[in-house]
Amino acid sequence: FEVARVRVGNDPTSVTVDRSGRRGYAFNSGSSTITAIDIASRAVAGTIGTEAGPLRGQFSRAGDRLYVIHRSSPYLAIVDPPSLSVIEKVYVGPGAMALKVDTQTDRIYLARRNARSVEIFDPLSLLPVDSIPTGADAAYLAIDGEGNNLYVALPEKDEVRVIRIVGRETVTRIEVGKDPYGLALSGER
Repeated sequence: FEVARVRVGNDPTSVTVDRSGRRGYAFNSGSSTITAIDIASRAVAGTIGTEAGPLRGQFSRAGDRLYVIHRSSPYLAIVDPPSLSVIEKVYVGPGAMALKVDTQTDRIYLARRNARSVEIFDPLSLLPVDSIPTGADAAYLAIDGEGNNLYVALPEKDEVRVIRIVGRETVTRIEVGKDPYGLALSGER
């Protein structure tokens, strides 16, 4: 049952929670803001102005950076969670749709519209170092903690494709029905 409501910006598209479980971050595409929510008090802790249409965010391994992709901007924003400010913007190209940070390596996995692949960015240089072809546009990315596999939701194919991170080979394809747009894994890293 509902225990509380917190007012955030317009058109919230996703929420992520920091590793400590103390703060949530709502990505408000309609107002180009991110609302930081204090989970314990169920109150707004602050608001971060961003590029147009923030979609999703992922924390670095240490939790000291929040990487954010945008619907209408070719930049990956890097947010400093304590100060609630954008500290850097990195050009990654237009049409970012899916984002995942590997908590073992801190590598950033990013999928863009019409790219039909997942680009892998080095966390230090923030430059692309590799890519994984997917044959379709990815809507969501996840990494399992045990098998070292990248799970890719592919709406165009109505499937979730499981790809080995090392070797880049497809392990399996799972038919999931029309237009998958997200996924959650038990033991996800």
